[in-house]
Amino acid sequence: MADAKTYLRRISDEIVALQKPIRILKAINWDPRVHHRFFARHATELPEVHYAPLGFDAHAVARSLGALRHRIHGRNPVEDLLRRKCDEFALVVHMLSARGTRRFYQYSVQLYGEANERFAGDRRVDNLGIARAWASRPPARTEVAAIDSAKAVELIRGIVEPVLGRHCAIKESSRITANAAAGGTHVAIKKGAIFTERQVRALAHHEGLWHVLTSLNGYRQPVLTVLGVGMPRFTESQEGGGIVSEYLTGSITNDRFRELGERTIAVDMAAQGADYLQVFNYLSEKFPPAKSAQLCERVFRGGVLAGGAPFTKDAVYQRGYCRTFNFLRIALAKPDLDLLLAFLSGKMAIEDAWLIKALIAEGLCVSPSFTPEWYRDLDGLLATMTHSLTMNRFSAESVARYLDRRVARQMQAAAADVADIGVEAEPERP
Repeated sequence: MADAKTYLRRISDEIVALQKPIRILKAINWDPRVHHRFFARHATELPEVHYAPLGFDAHAVARSLGALRHRIHGRNPVEDLLRRKCDEFALVVHMLSARGTRRFYQYSVQLYGEANERFAGDRRVDNLGIARAWASRPPARTEVAAIDSAKAVELIRGIVEPVLGRHCAIKESSRITANAAAGGTHVAIKKGAIFTERQVRALAHHEGLWHVLTSLNGYRQPVLTVLGVGMPRFTESQEGGGIVSEYLTGSITNDRFRELGERTIAVDMAAQGADYLQVFNYLSEKFPPAKSAQLCERVFRGGVLAGGAPFTKDAVYQRGYCRTFNFLRIALAKPDLDLLLAFLSGKMAIEDAWLIKALIAEGLCVSPSFTPEWYRDLDGLLATMTHSLTMNRFSAESVARYLDRRVARQMQAAAADVADIGVEAEPERP
């Protein structure tokens, strides 16, 4: 076992080292001047986008990943995961090398999927349908954005530090597209952005107490340190788990769901051929111009602005949210806390949790050093899942139809009663 641990640790460390220069968002984010020029031209022309060199030799990194993969000879689930992780990082390198072309989109689909995918566990449900349902929800009524980025950093630090200590740095950044972004050991908040109180809490739980927390747990693994950067296809559960964390801590509003829904709809529009201007005009009916441009960048960065080849990462949020929440329901139905702790001990796809649970029992992995806030209130978490399992037995559509029929009959009866008010009864005949 000692030799196996040493071998797996060496392979895992090599994967972590090889992926260090690969930074997807850094490679495809746009210079802020792109938006400045776009609005200076009255938002009527496609933006001009130029990408800086990757900063690493893509062919050399891909070759090194391929060579490492061929050195993993064993036929077992652990080494199979490591081989697939080498393949995934090589795919990322190929995608970044294809920035600005339709090949970028083809690689993106392999990595993140498409907006209109159906759920493997229930083919009746499709991702785009959920996105449209989220986008159609009513807006939040009382949320006011009044917290600047500097104050947000301070507030987020106050939520994250009691759990992660000084292992997670919180800082402002003017180099990110989104309002926040997480690295392995830090959270960056967009300088100049304004937040609501609930958005600040959401960022703390999504970025710090989910993304960074699972990275830290992965890096602390004694053998499979690759869990710190994520096992194959981990993005879905990472982003989905982040939204679940927002929900379970009461840090989410309909505005958040609506935006996530519109982002997936925008990805689908672009995949169907809509260009940047068409997607921007669509989003401008929902959001202010600057916000619409930011969301458009998320869709078109790395892809083709003329349409047909977007970056599909934003399509994982509905799928990830639903699959992660259902995983929690499965793990807590028994409850199987060992399975849930395995899922928290690094970045992984949901399907990997059962393997990691077995590896913890065998001593190849360890339980998480840090757990999110929602896990710490286990009684409340179990009650939430009991509520979910109970209500899942009912069809909201069937209940709504039943109530509609009952209300219609009652209203008809009430109308007849009102019509009889003041009308004297006909006297009986002798």
